[in-house]
Amino acid sequence: MRLLSLFVVILALTAVAFLPLGVILAQEVNPSRTLPDAVHKGETFDVTVTFSSPADEFNGIGLTDLCPDGWEVTLDEAWCTPDAGFVKATDNKAEIMWFGPYESGTTVSALYKVTVADDASTGIYAFNNGFVEYYVGEEGPYLENITGSSQVEVVPGGSISMWWIVGIVVAIAVIVAAALLVRRRKT
Repeated sequence: MRLLSLFVVILALTAVAFLPLGVILAQEVNPSRTLPDAVHKGETFDVTVTFSSPADEFNGIGLTDLCPDGWEVTLDEAWCTPDAGFVKATDNKAEIMWFGPYESGTTVSALYKVTVADDASTGIYAFNNGFVEYYVGEEGPYLENITGSSQVEVVPGGSISMWWIVGIVVAIAVIVAAALLVRRRKT
Protein backbone atom coordinates (compact mmCIF):
# COMPACT_ATOMS: atom_id res chain seq x y z
CA MET A 1 0.00 0.00 0.00
CA ARG A 2 2.84 2.39 0.89
CA LEU A 3 4.56 1.57 -2.35
CA LEU A 4 1.42 2.47 -4.33
CA SER A 5 1.05 5.80 -2.45
CA LEU A 6 4.71 6.62 -3.06
CA PHE A 7 4.32 5.79 -6.75
CA VAL A 8 1.27 8.11 -7.08
CA VAL A 9 3.11 10.97 -5.35
CA ILE A 10 6.20 10.56 -7.56
CA LEU A 11 4.02 10.38 -10.68
CA ALA A 12 2.16 13.56 -9.69
CA LEU A 13 5.40 15.44 -8.97
CA THR A 14 6.88 14.32 -12.29
CA ALA A 15 3.80 15.48 -14.20
CA VAL A 16 3.92 18.87 -12.49
CA ALA A 17 7.65 19.23 -13.23
CA PHE A 18 7.08 18.81 -16.98
CA LEU A 19 4.05 21.09 -17.32
CA PRO A 20 4.68 24.71 -18.33
CA LEU A 21 4.21 27.16 -15.46
CA GLY A 22 1.30 28.84 -17.27
CA VAL A 23 -0.61 25.55 -17.38
CA ILE A 24 -0.09 24.90 -13.66
CA LEU A 25 -1.17 28.37 -12.55
CA ALA A 26 -4.57 29.82 -13.27
CA GLN A 27 -4.51 31.50 -16.68
CA GLU A 28 -5.82 34.85 -15.45
CA VAL A 29 -5.05 38.20 -17.05
CA ASN A 30 -7.45 40.19 -14.79
CA PRO A 31 -8.69 42.79 -17.31
CA SER A 32 -9.80 46.02 -15.62
CA ARG A 33 -11.67 48.97 -17.18
CA THR A 34 -11.25 52.63 -16.20
CA LEU A 35 -14.06 55.12 -16.91
CA PRO A 36 -14.72 58.70 -15.81
CA ASP A 37 -17.33 59.08 -13.07
CA ALA A 38 -19.48 61.60 -14.95
CA VAL A 39 -19.88 62.81 -18.55
CA HIS A 40 -22.19 65.13 -20.54
CA LYS A 41 -24.36 64.63 -23.61
CA GLY A 42 -22.22 64.79 -26.76
CA GLU A 43 -18.94 64.53 -24.80
CA THR A 44 -16.10 62.27 -25.98
CA PHE A 45 -14.12 60.48 -23.26
CA ASP A 46 -11.42 57.79 -22.95
CA VAL A 47 -12.01 54.21 -21.86
CA THR A 48 -8.92 52.21 -20.83
CA VAL A 49 -8.72 48.45 -20.28
CA THR A 50 -5.48 47.00 -18.89
CA PHE A 51 -4.34 43.45 -18.19
CA SER A 52 -1.13 41.44 -17.87
CA SER A 53 0.29 38.35 -19.53
CA PRO A 54 -0.02 35.39 -17.13
CA ALA A 55 2.85 33.43 -18.74
CA ASP A 56 5.27 33.35 -21.66
CA GLU A 57 3.78 32.75 -25.13
CA PHE A 58 0.73 34.93 -24.38
CA ASN A 59 -0.93 35.28 -27.82
CA GLY A 60 -4.10 35.43 -29.89
CA ILE A 61 -5.53 38.11 -27.62
CA GLY A 62 -8.92 39.63 -28.38
CA LEU A 63 -10.78 42.31 -26.42
CA THR A 64 -14.45 43.08 -26.97
CA ASP A 65 -16.22 45.82 -25.03
CA LEU A 66 -19.66 47.38 -25.40
CA CYS A 67 -20.73 50.86 -24.41
CA PRO A 68 -24.40 51.90 -24.09
CA ASP A 69 -26.63 51.73 -27.18
CA GLY A 70 -26.53 54.86 -29.32
CA TRP A 71 -23.04 55.87 -28.15
CA GLU A 72 -20.19 55.83 -30.69
CA VAL A 73 -16.77 54.14 -30.36
CA THR A 74 -13.56 55.36 -32.04
CA LEU A 75 -10.38 53.24 -32.17
CA ASP A 76 -6.79 53.41 -33.40
CA GLU A 77 -4.11 50.67 -33.24
CA ALA A 78 -1.55 53.22 -31.97
CA TRP A 79 -3.69 54.06 -28.91
CA CYS A 80 -2.93 50.58 -27.55
CA THR A 81 0.24 49.32 -25.84
CA PRO A 82 1.74 47.31 -27.41
CA ASP A 83 0.28 48.53 -30.71
CA ALA A 84 -2.75 46.45 -31.60
CA GLY A 85 -2.65 44.24 -34.68
CA PHE A 86 -6.29 44.90 -35.53
CA VAL A 87 -9.07 47.23 -34.35
CA LYS A 88 -12.70 47.52 -35.33
CA ALA A 89 -15.29 50.01 -34.08
CA THR A 90 -18.91 49.23 -34.91
CA ASP A 91 -21.41 51.68 -33.42
CA ASN A 92 -21.10 51.03 -29.65
CA LYS A 93 -18.75 48.04 -29.91
CA ALA A 94 -14.93 48.07 -29.62
CA GLU A 95 -12.94 45.06 -30.86
CA ILE A 96 -9.16 44.96 -30.51
CA MET A 97 -6.65 42.16 -31.27
CA TRP A 98 -2.99 41.59 -30.43
CA PHE A 99 -1.17 38.68 -32.00
CA GLY A 100 1.83 38.28 -29.66
CA PRO A 101 3.48 36.23 -28.39
CA TYR A 102 4.34 38.26 -25.29
CA GLU A 103 6.42 37.34 -22.26
CA SER A 104 5.04 36.72 -18.80
CA GLY A 105 4.15 39.94 -17.00
CA THR A 106 3.77 42.05 -20.16
CA THR A 107 1.20 44.78 -19.51
CA VAL A 108 -1.35 45.26 -22.29
CA SER A 109 -3.35 48.48 -22.42
CA ALA A 110 -6.28 49.21 -24.72
CA LEU A 111 -7.62 52.71 -25.16
CA TYR A 112 -10.70 53.67 -27.09
CA LYS A 113 -12.82 56.80 -27.22
CA VAL A 114 -16.57 56.95 -26.64
CA THR A 115 -18.91 59.76 -27.63
CA VAL A 116 -22.08 60.05 -25.55
CA ALA A 117 -25.25 60.26 -27.65
CA ASP A 118 -26.57 63.83 -28.03
CA ASP A 119 -30.02 62.63 -26.94
CA ALA A 120 -28.82 60.65 -23.89
CA SER A 121 -30.93 61.19 -20.79
CA THR A 122 -29.28 62.02 -17.50
CA GLY A 123 -28.66 58.90 -15.44
CA ILE A 124 -26.31 55.97 -14.99
CA TYR A 125 -25.22 53.86 -17.97
CA ALA A 126 -23.59 50.42 -17.81
CA PHE A 127 -20.43 49.08 -19.45
CA ASN A 128 -20.80 45.46 -18.35
CA ASN A 129 -20.49 43.20 -21.39
CA GLY A 130 -16.74 43.30 -22.04
CA PHE A 131 -14.33 40.36 -22.11
CA VAL A 132 -10.80 39.32 -23.09
CA GLU A 133 -10.13 36.04 -24.90
CA TYR A 134 -6.57 34.69 -25.25
CA TYR A 135 -4.18 31.75 -25.58
CA VAL A 136 -1.04 30.81 -23.67
CA GLY A 137 1.10 28.79 -26.06
CA GLU A 138 -1.38 26.44 -27.68
CA GLU A 139 -3.56 26.26 -24.56
CA GLY A 140 -6.88 28.05 -24.62
CA PRO A 141 -8.92 29.84 -25.53
CA TYR A 142 -9.37 31.38 -22.10
CA LEU A 143 -12.11 33.95 -21.53
CA GLU A 144 -12.32 36.58 -18.78
CA ASN A 145 -14.88 39.28 -18.16
CA ILE A 146 -13.63 42.84 -17.79
CA THR A 147 -13.85 44.12 -14.22
CA GLY A 148 -13.18 47.56 -12.72
CA SER A 149 -15.35 50.55 -13.62
CA SER A 150 -18.64 49.40 -15.06
CA GLN A 151 -20.80 52.52 -15.15
CA VAL A 152 -20.72 56.20 -15.99
CA GLU A 153 -23.22 58.89 -15.11
CA VAL A 154 -24.54 61.37 -17.69
CA VAL A 155 -25.05 64.65 -15.85
CA PRO A 156 -26.80 67.86 -16.95
CA GLY A 157 -24.82 70.49 -18.84
CA GLY A 158 -22.03 69.88 -21.26
CA SER A 159 -21.70 70.86 -24.85
CA ILE A 160 -23.80 73.60 -26.40
CA SER A 161 -25.78 72.39 -29.38
CA MET A 162 -25.24 73.86 -32.83
CA TRP A 163 -28.73 75.44 -32.74
CA TRP A 164 -27.85 77.42 -29.62
CA ILE A 165 -24.76 78.78 -31.35
CA VAL A 166 -26.76 79.72 -34.46
CA GLY A 167 -29.41 81.38 -32.27
CA ILE A 168 -26.80 83.42 -30.40
CA VAL A 169 -25.12 84.55 -33.66
CA VAL A 170 -28.51 85.56 -35.15
CA ALA A 171 -29.44 87.48 -31.97
CA ILE A 172 -26.13 89.37 -32.04
CA ALA A 173 -26.60 90.17 -35.74
CA VAL A 174 -30.12 91.53 -35.06
CA ILE A 175 -28.86 93.70 -32.16
CA VAL A 176 -25.99 95.11 -34.28
CA ALA A 177 -28.33 95.79 -37.20
CA ALA A 178 -30.82 97.55 -34.91
CA ALA A 179 -28.02 99.64 -33.34
CA LEU A 180 -26.75 100.67 -36.77
CA LEU A 181 -30.28 101.54 -37.91
CA VAL A 182 -30.89 103.70 -34.84
CA ARG A 183 -27.52 105.39 -35.26
CA ARG A 184 -28.25 106.08 -38.94
CA ARG A 185 -31.62 107.71 -38.14
CA LYS A 186 -30.03 110.02 -35.56
CA THR A 187 -27.61 111.46 -38.14
